[in-house]
This record gives sequence, structure tokens and C-alpha cells, in this order.
Amino acid sequence: MRRLRASSTAEMIATFLQQEVASTRFGPAVRALLAKARLPEDLVTRPDLHDRRANTQRRGLLGAHRGYGSVTNTYLASFPTAGVRWAWWTLLPAELLAVRYINWDYWLELSGGTRRPLDAAAHVRAGVEPYGVNNAGVWAVAATVRAGGAIPPLILVTSNRYVPGRGLGDLVVLEGHMRLTGYALASDALPPALDVLIGASPAIARWTCY
Repeated sequence: MRRLRASSTAEMIATFLQQEVASTRFGPAVRALLAKARLPEDLVTRPDLHDRRANTQRRGLLGAHRGYGSVTNTYLASFPTAGVRWAWWTLLPAELLAVRYINWDYWLELSGGTRRPLDAAAHVRAGVEPYGVNNAGVWAVAATVRAGGAIPPLILVTSNRYVPGRGLGDLVVLEGHMRLTGYALASDALPPALDVLIGASPAIARWTCY
């Protein structure tokens, strides 16, 4: 793995919301929240990270949508909102495929309890569909990978600090579980390197999904 450049919480939030609004599953919910707050969709689709007011609005949007910075019972509710160092990194395929899913029932079921994408891919091939959720989206990602198409970057987190020669240790996906599974399905066709956004802080160890 190789560090590319520093990032920020504001960029993480913007990147997260861009993927959510583009999702057929989560996009309608994000648009509904934007409409309720009378905010334009380009707040998410064309983020200006130099606009502090817009950054604050996106932070509130992620809170309403996924519980970021809140006490609601959603998967981001206990995620630290301060003290996380964000940076862009490039990973080798083997490093990407070693990333774990969050500690969440669906991903535990799909991976057979290991939280590993290669195990989940094997179950997808076998037709496993936890809670009746079909795998069409995962297969679509795999097809895009094999065709050499562009895949939006994943957002990963770790409770470790970077150690030269040892990387960042255990990485868990914060956003992009379906894309990670698609990569695993097309593991023989991955590009030589993949850019990802990574947040690191010891406080992440207290996140309930880590």
C-alpha cells in the first residue's frame, strides 16, 4: 500500500454521499432528505469542499441518513466524528481482498461469519441470498470490473496507525460493501492497483461495527 495524499472528514462525507445518491437502493432516501431540507441535489453530486456551510449541510445529511454523529440505532451512530485522520491510498489487489466487512448480520451471513469478501463471493456463486436480498448488483459490479469499467473508490477504516513495511493492519469497509464483493467475484481481473480513502484512529476500535 502507498499513501497518495491527505484527505479530510469533509471529503469523506462528500464521497460517502456521492455513492449513496447514485445507488438505486439508497438514492431515493438521500433525495427525500435533500427535498425535506430544501437543499439542491448538487450539494451532493458536485460538492465544494471549500464551502464550510455546504460541508456542514452534508454532515447533517449523513447524520439524518446514516446516523453519523447521532445516537440513533444505525450503523454509523457510534463512529467517531473527530480525531480520524483521512488519506487517499493505493492498494494492491491482495490488500483490497483482505479488507473485512462491517460486523453486521447481513455481511456475516453472506461471508459465513468470516467477514471476508472472497468467502462472500463463494457464497454468491453458490446462490446464497441472505434475507432474500438478490445479488444482481454484486454481479453487475463484477461485470464492470471485467470490462475494465470505472468503479467508485471504497471508503475503509482502521484503528491502527501506519507502520512502514506493515501497512495499516486490519482494514474494514465503511462504504462500498457491494463493490468490494464485486471485486472479489472478479478477483482474477482486478487492476494492478486501486485507490481508496482510508480513515485511521484508535477510537475506531470502539465503533460497534468494527
